Amino acid sequence: MHSFKDSIKSGMTEYLDELKVKLEGLTEDELRWQASLDSNTIIWLLWHMARVEDNWINGTIASGDTIWDSNHWATKTGINGEGSGYNDTSDAVRAFPAVSVSNLLDYYDAVRNATFGVIDGITDAELANEFSRGRRSVTWGWILGHVIVEESQHLGQIALIRGVIRGLNG
Repeated sequence: MHSFKDSIKSGMTEYLDELKVKLEGLTEDELRWQASLDSNTIIWLLWHMARVEDNWINGTIASGDTIWDSNHWATKTGINGEGSGYNDTSDAVRAFPAVSVSNLLDYYDAVRNATFGVIDGITDAELANEFSRGRRSVTWGWILGHVIVEESQHLGQIALIRGVIRGLNG
């Protein structure tokens, strides 16, 4: 029997698999290339995508520590900061520290494993649970959909940046 969990996990698996393909073979210069001084880099987007999923699913829905915090990924990567990159300035994107793609993908894989554990534990009724921050209130169901939408948008940005740098066949 197919459930909402299978659909969510399928979408999440699809974009992470495709992300890994889009990262293959990129040089450090390509990972840090910006189309303009106000645009994101691929390496920053990779980190941001993993942090967004970690914060929303493991931090908010699971109401626990994020994988970033509980497994000391700031120390492992040399990336300081508490946030997920939301509202980062252009200067912060350019100042993003040197970190290997493989290290960030290890973090993303750890996030994904924890995320799937959280999703497996959610009941249909819990999709209506609310999370509020400031004046904003959203449901767990909204969070799951939002993560897929946001991550897919960022994957598209990475694919576009790679295409601009390497062309259609790159």
